[in-house]
Amino acid sequence: MGSMFRKLTKVEKEECLVRIEFYTNSKKLFLNKDLCLAQLSEETGITGHKISYLINSEFGVNFNDYVNLKRIQYLLENINDPILKNLSIEKMSLICGFGCRASCFRALRKHKGKSLKHFIIGSHLS
Repeated sequence: MGSMFRKLTKVEKEECLVRIEFYTNSKKLFLNKDLCLAQLSEETGITGHKISYLINSEFGVNFNDYVNLKRIQYLLENINDPILKNLSIEKMSLICGFGCRASCFRALRKHKGKSLKHFIIGSHLS
């Protein structure tokens, strides 16, 4: 499968990556806990195989990790927002697109090496 996509020109790759990032970020698709490759494919008009290949080759992560990194970024950028600040960790996780608190914790540990409490405490100190 990957060999057929290796033939993409640099411009084609960049155009696809821009489209993937645009739809993922502008529509905040990552906030949907049920976001799947097929949905992103439908939104972007890029095949699921091509999206998967590009995310793997260009970002060095699989689709689920890519989505979880977007969720983590959103969470950390908005951790002091009044909408999130006074919520339980469970509700905060759900608003950021995680299916449950545990999946949020696992993603933070995997990608940031720290717990959510570390970031919450740190945000109150700044």
